[in-house]
Amino acid sequence: MDLLYRETLNQGARKVNARNEFIYETDTNNRTVIPYNKDWKRLLIQVSGGLDSALLLYLTARAFKELNLSVEILPFSIEIPTKAKNLASARKVIEVVSGLVGYEKIAKGIEVVMPEEDCKPPRKDAFFDRLLSDMLRNGEVDFEFSGNTKNPPESARSEFPNDHARQLARDARTSVYNADVSASPHAMNDKQGIVYLYQKFGILDSLATHTLSCDMDIAKIEELNLEIPCGRCWWCYERAWGFKANNLEDPALAK
Repeated sequence: MDLLYRETLNQGARKVNARNEFIYETDTNNRTVIPYNKDWKRLLIQVSGGLDSALLLYLTARAFKELNLSVEILPFSIEIPTKAKNLASARKVIEVVSGLVGYEKIAKGIEVVMPEEDCKPPRKDAFFDRLLSDMLRNGEVDFEFSGNTKNPPESARSEFPNDHARQLARDARTSVYNADVSASPHAMNDKQGIVYLYQKFGILDSLATHTLSCDMDIAKIEELNLEIPCGRCWWCYERAWGFKANNLEDPALAK
């Protein structure tokens, strides 16, 4: 049997299994799976300032603290100058998580500003992949996490007027592992489950308030005279659905 033990906490259920995975379950059979290795010296976590990566940083630090690990967590943030999300959100997330968890091995984050000529696909993805590959190959980090979730179910997305903009690869994920040294711990969880975990751990007001998930181009926001978050991009619809599915209001919109 794979399961070593199960402990029910006030905030939700925890499992640690024989594959060295710390598992946070939701009420919809979705889960966030945190791989860990006591021999890691440094784990990189992509922190965009969005709802998903903020929770990932929090849950990872919490898991490592409970497991009594001494792995250094290195937040890694990229400023894409054409997008609404920015380094200010990422910095606030790192600051708040450090205070909430008290895991002393959260390092000062690495920040990179993407050149404007690299902000459009496919150069955008190539720029990002090159940075991560270099850090892993050079031994600067042992493993890396991204905050990618699975997409909402089709029944929910049918209400999105722009569902063509979703990342199609997320529809068919069957594992949190991307490669031998890379994982997306939320890959088997969606925004409904993400918001559920925020609520379970009581961090909606303390952490979710500081996150920004909008991904619309700033030029488009200015052209349409919209506020940030725009409320019109796919990522804004996904976030709104996550809160609505939990019968909650997004605390970030009340700021």
